[in-house]
Formats: sequence, C-alpha cells, structure tokens
Amino acid sequence: MKLKNNREGGTLVIALLAVLAVSAAIGVAMNTTGTTGRLTDRNRDFVEATLVAEGAVEYGFGVWKKRIQNKDGALPTIDITGPTFAGFGYSTVNGPLKVQACDAYGAPVASATAVPTGVFVSLENYPGWRGKSYNYVASARVSQTNPRGEKLEAGVRRRFQYVEVPLFQAMFFYEHDLEMYKPAPMMVTGLVHTNSDLYLSVATASTDLTFQNNVSYVKNYYDNVAPPGGSLWSPPGTMYPPQYPNGEGNQVTQVPRYEPLGKDPAAVLNTTNTNPNDDSLHEIIEPPSSAIDPATGKVFSDPGELAKRRLYNQAGIVVTINGTSATVAVKNGTTLTATQITSIAASFTGKSTMMDQREGKSVDVANFNISALTPVLNAASGFNGIIYLQDVTPATGSDAEVKSIRLQKGGILPTAGLTVVSQNPVYVQGDYNTGTTTSPTAVPANNTGNPNNTDSPTVAGYTRVPAAVIGDAVMLLSNSWSDGNAAASVGGRVASNTTFNMAILAGVMPSLYTPASGDPHYPQAQYGYSGGANNYPRFLETWSGKTCTYFGSMVELFRSKTYTGKWDTGNIYSPPTRRWNFDPKYTDNPPPGSLDAVTITRGAWMKF
Repeated sequence: MKLKNNREGGTLVIALLAVLAVSAAIGVAMNTTGTTGRLTDRNRDFVEATLVAEGAVEYGFGVWKKRIQNKDGALPTIDITGPTFAGFGYSTVNGPLKVQACDAYGAPVASATAVPTGVFVSLENYPGWRGKSYNYVASARVSQTNPRGEKLEAGVRRRFQYVEVPLFQAMFFYEHDLEMYKPAPMMVTGLVHTNSDLYLSVATASTDLTFQNNVSYVKNYYDNVAPPGGSLWSPPGTMYPPQYPNGEGNQVTQVPRYEPLGKDPAAVLNTTNTNPNDDSLHEIIEPPSSAIDPATGKVFSDPGELAKRRLYNQAGIVVTINGTSATVAVKNGTTLTATQITSIAASFTGKSTMMDQREGKSVDVANFNISALTPVLNAASGFNGIIYLQDVTPATGSDAEVKSIRLQKGGILPTAGLTVVSQNPVYVQGDYNTGTTTSPTAVPANNTGNPNNTDSPTVAGYTRVPAAVIGDAVMLLSNSWSDGNAAASVGGRVASNTTFNMAILAGVMPSLYTPASGDPHYPQAQYGYSGGANNYPRFLETWSGKTCTYFGSMVELFRSKTYTGKWDTGNIYSPPTRRWNFDPKYTDNPPPGSLDAVTITRGAWMKF
C-alpha cells in the first residue's frame, strides 16, 4: 500500500507541476499577446498621426501654390492657419503649419520676410533643362493622447520648389504642335520641347534629321504620321523617324506642361469677355490696352501674369513711329540726354513700301539702322537692354498698307546684348550680331557657305552678344536682299550666304488653322501645313545653294495676328541650306528680357 501511495503522490506532484507549467505558459502567452496588441495599437496610432501630418503639409502645399501663383513670383516664409484636428483627438505642435523659405541646401533664410535666392538647378522631370529654383520646406507636427493615456507625436517635412525656366535655353520651344515633316537634312543641337503634339519624320531612312539633345512633348509623339495638312502639299509616302544618337528611349520624354504665364493659361486668358488685355499669349508683345470698360468706366484691367511678362512694360526704351515721325520714351530706370534721344530717333531712317510674297500684298516697312543705335545704347545710363519699336500709323486711306519694322546694319550690337521687340512683324535684313556691317564675306560662315557647320559665325575679334528679335512674325532677308526685286518672281530674288546670331520669339500659323467667322485677323479659309519648325523664321528669297547660318534659340507662343499669310514655297521662297545651332551661351546668359515658364514641384517626404 505504501508503495502504491507513493506512486499516487508522485503522480499528483507531476500533475500539479504540469498544471503550473500550463498556467505559466498561458500567462506568458496572454502577457505576450497583450504586449503585441498594445504595440500594434501604438503603431497604428503613429501611422494615423503621420497621415494627419502629411495631410496638413498637403493642405499647406495647396495654399502656398495658390499664393505663389497669384504673386507670380517667389514668396518669403509663410505661416498657415491650417485645418484643425481637435475633433479627431489631435493638436498641432510647435505652432501653425509653416512653409519655410530656404537656401539651396535647405537651411532657413535669415529673415522671415526675405525671399529665397534663386539657384540654377537641373529639373528632375524635364531631362536636360535647367531653371532658377526657389526652395521651401513645409513641416507639420501633430500630437495625440490615446485612450490608454499614451502621448504620440508625428512630424513630416516636404520640399517645395518654385522654378522659373528660361525659354531661350532650347533650340525650339513651341506652345503649339512642333512639326518637322520631311525637311532637308538638318542636325538639331540644343533642347527641343512642345506643349502640344510632336511630329517628326524624314523621307529616307538616313541621318536627314538628327537630334543631339533631349526632346520633350506634352501630348503625343508621332514619327511616322504626316502632320495635319502635310498631305496637302506632298503625299506622305514612306516616312522614317529621325535619328537619336543616344537612343530614342534616352532622348525623347513625355513631360508636364511648361506654363508661360506662371499658371494654367486657361486661368488667365479669356477670348469671350470684353477685356482686350487677356485674349492670347500674343499679349506678351503688345502694349496694354488703355481702352475704357463701359461697365465700370475704368481702364480695362491687365492680368498680373500678363502685365509682368509684357515686353512693352519691361522695355527701357520705346520708339514709336506715327506717320513719318519717331518719338522716344524712356522707362524702367533708363536715363537719356537730349542728344541721345535725338540720335535714337534718327536711327529711324524712314519708310519703304515693298511686296511681301507670303502675305501676297505690299507692306509698309519702318527702317531702323541698328549700327546707329549701338553706340548710343552703349552709353545710355541704366538701359536694361530691351528696346521696343512700334509703328502705330493708322492703316487708312492712302496709307493703308500693313505696318512692319525692319532692322538693318545689325552686325554690331551693344556690348551688354540687345533685345528688340515689336507688336509689328519684324524683318531682319543682312548679317546680325556678326561683328561687321560692311563686309559679309569677312564672316567665315558666309565666305565658305559653312559646309560642315564648323566655320565661325562672327568675324575675328568679335564676340557675339546675347540678342533676341521678338515680333508678330520674323522674316530673315539675306545680305543680297533688294526691295526693288521684292515683286519679282522667286527666281529674281536670289539670296546670298547670311548669318544671324539671335534668339527669335514670334508667331506661326498652325497647321489646319481655321479662322473664326468674322475674325478680322484671319480672313482666309482653312490653312494647310504650317511649314514646321524648320520654316519658323520666314523666307522670301531663292536660297538654293546658299546657306543660312544661325546661332540662337527659337520660341513660338502664339498665332500671328498681323502677318497671317499661309506657308508655301512656290513663288514665295526656296529654302536655304540650314546650319542652325542652339547658342549654348543662352543657358546661363540669355538675351535681356528672356521669358520664363514656371514649374512647381514637390520633393520626397521626410519624418522628424
């Protein structure tokens, strides 16, 4: 019996030990489960708090973006009274939501009222492009006490960038479709961009059209489709894509729009209201209208985004032609003596009437001798490099011809550069910014015809300066142009080798453009092919066997209003051998008054 009892006692002890072990295990499991649950809850609360902070920063981005667009420029640091989260159990930490103006390295600027200094940077979403970046850091930190009495805090930061992008850093920048349809052989250097569709094709599977740098577009890219209206002047036939030395996948990119007005143009431009100051991007080259709004009895408003970019507003000197008289006005800090004013007025050498074959009619040309302007502008105190030339003579009665401007003897420009702007169409006759006004063949590119595109576009000892010509349309006339031959057949207007070193900003007549009924600017039926970017500057001579050498940048932002003739060759012109090059100096030193587009971006999230 004793042995039996001992065995029963041992069994009981073992059972009790087993129960204790199981109980301990259950206790450990329950404790572990509770800890895991608390950690899970805490992690969930932290994630939720982080999302709340991110939401606050996103709210701040919206407020900052709207304010910076309304100002159309960089802002100092702003404190934002953001959304409240008290109803969700959250409160803000360290004051209101802040968008801090910073330097290039993310350090806060010294003063709360200071605007950050712009720094040139590469644009992340626009390969090859650079812009002047104004940097900000938005930060938000929130706290919450959860039901367990635990206090949680979460903070996030995000970088914002407002970037002004000079348009003259591209060989071609187009607001409308950019087209090159079966062009003569061309090597395109510099960036290429369109805010619309891109049509690029050649007639043979060769190197007829080669792009050396990045190409970007916003809508669609076509490399084997004729552009709108293209088949009207030449059957499409077989088409081939252009050549990309670095591979199409590396060079061609679809990107967001560049905004030439600092915000969506649809938010600024309005063709349906009665305000004459907000109709199109053509406003950039026009003076603001001083017409009276009959509804208010006041002068029509000029939207800030346009007012800031109007080159008339930016000009340091304005020369106005009315009839045969020239009036000179100074602006924006320019100071001129009476003698200088007289000399500038005397650079207007009178008017000519000549035939423009593309317009199909005689036009009035106000002639300006740039060689007479250059020494005066070099000596002008406070001159900012922008001169505005306009002919406002009413086109009525015996003087009914369309009015235009012509730049002659423009071989030597002011040492700080020169931008000539007009609301009128502008002719550039003969070498421009080459270092000579008397000996075209002294320019190596003219003397040889520049067969390999390696000959200098300037005479020895002359450094081409940043220059631009801006107008309703820009026509290039060779060194051999003669008004007396303007009405002759195309074979009677024979060009000679000519070199132009300047940026161009002008209008086009887009492919298949259909004028609105009753539109006085466009009295013709539907247009055909625009002629493409290779015919963006307009020609009026037989250039066969002759070379047009060009260093600069070409920007298209609007439809022409004054010169609305359709593109064609026929009796209008025969194309030149094009030796066209982007001027790399414009990347860091663009012409005076260079227009900027705008991008607004956000960087990665950071926790703190």
